[in-house]
Amino acid sequence: MIVKKSIIFLIAFLFSIIGCSEQTKNAKSKFIKDYYSKYKIEKTIEIIQNSLKSKNYKLISKYDHVKDANKLKQMLYPNYTIAFNNPKISTKLLQCSPTLAMDLPIRIGVYNELNGSTHIAFTDSEYWSLKHNVKDSKCLELLILIKRDLQDMADSVKKESKN
Repeated sequence: MIVKKSIIFLIAFLFSIIGCSEQTKNAKSKFIKDYYSKYKIEKTIEIIQNSLKSKNYKLISKYDHVKDANKLKQMLYPNYTIAFNNPKISTKLLQCSPTLAMDLPIRIGVYNELNGSTHIAFTDSEYWSLKHNVKDSKCLELLILIKRDLQDMADSVKKESKN
């Protein structure tokens, strides 16, 4: 019994070391799009809202995570989750796969790092086809449309690469 508990502890310890390594911490899934914004956080959010509004996405919510951190007397750099919905698109997608409700409305993270740089991050909607087993061609086209809309939004705020 002691040997079994020791082995379980050792495995858990190894996973915690591997999971918390700097390399793992900074590695992003290929399905997560993360860009530096060339603007401060409030201006970035304003541009995101205007960009998506022009494509018929309505702002559903803007959640400030810092308020929660402050209530807990914890420090957190500016960090928002903003949610958008295009009812025409989401209704059709939910008809294809009701589990897409887990990813709709679309959520975008906007946050600052210690150095003051602003980021935007969101899930590549093509991933949803895998996650929710979407096979219908019309629904796949809608996921690609969302991907293009989000990429256009990102292009309106992101810093240009030096490559």
